[in-house]
Amino acid sequence: MTLYGIPPAGLRRSMAPESGRDHAHAIADAAHAWWTSHRGGSSDRAIAVGTLAGLALSAPSRPDGRDYGPFLIPLDDEQLVDTLRACWNSFWTYDPDLTEAARPLHDWLSHPADSDIRGLADYARILVRAGLMEYCSDTARAESDDVLGLLVTRMRSYSERQGTGEFFTPAIAADHMADILLSADRRPGELFLEPAAGTGTMARAAAATMRSFGTDPGAYRWWLNDLDPLNAACCVVSAQLWRLGRQVTVSCGDALRNTELLEEAVRMRAERAVAEQRNRPVLYPTRTRPPFWPWLSVPPA
Repeated sequence: MTLYGIPPAGLRRSMAPESGRDHAHAIADAAHAWWTSHRGGSSDRAIAVGTLAGLALSAPSRPDGRDYGPFLIPLDDEQLVDTLRACWNSFWTYDPDLTEAARPLHDWLSHPADSDIRGLADYARILVRAGLMEYCSDTARAESDDVLGLLVTRMRSYSERQGTGEFFTPAIAADHMADILLSADRRPGELFLEPAAGTGTMARAAAATMRSFGTDPGAYRWWLNDLDPLNAACCVVSAQLWRLGRQVTVSCGDALRNTELLEEAVRMRAERAVAEQRNRPVLYPTRTRPPFWPWLSVPPA
């Protein structure tokens, strides 16, 4: 049975590209095509990328997990916004510090204008049809490429990337670099620092290489930094999709010049976030019950 012409999860899974890398490109292409066609170009990129990120965070933690499609597909624009708020409420419960680091992806949910949410339900249906939930629930697929980075790159013009000196490392190049860098033995607890992480694709490649060696990336510490706030926010979500574990730090600043100031800013942000969570257990008011949070042992209340 289909809803809005969108097949159930099992059929979507069988229809997905065999390669996880091809699947990531198909999702990013579908998202970008809809956004440029219906929202007039690449404006409001934080909303486009943030909607994808929120849905990605709510994906099941296993490929055979519960199909959320029948819940998401019938929603209208306002209901979808409410559901995205519930997703971030769950993440706020899970890790308030990383939720703060990801604020560029969800801050618009606090007071969205009518123009901000126009057509978002249709956009979400495009993402579900493209197999976003199935992609994100399968670690091997999710770590084959950087789906958030692909969309961010498509949403930025060539002149924008030239102006900032930004270069998106292709997945195959990142994979080769990871194979070389991780050929030596690494001890659990070591820190992997990426001062110019972009949206995190080198961390993705490193995690995939670790798993191919039979090593759990969650046994290590990760620090991902980028000058661009949206890029850094994407690192937060991608770290969850790539199962980097609980020892993840994400920052936004110049990690090559002002390292001490950056470390202090990260420490202060974490302290503020933990204190604020005690005073405000729910990040956004919502009428929707938070979905089961895949990275918690029990669903949040």
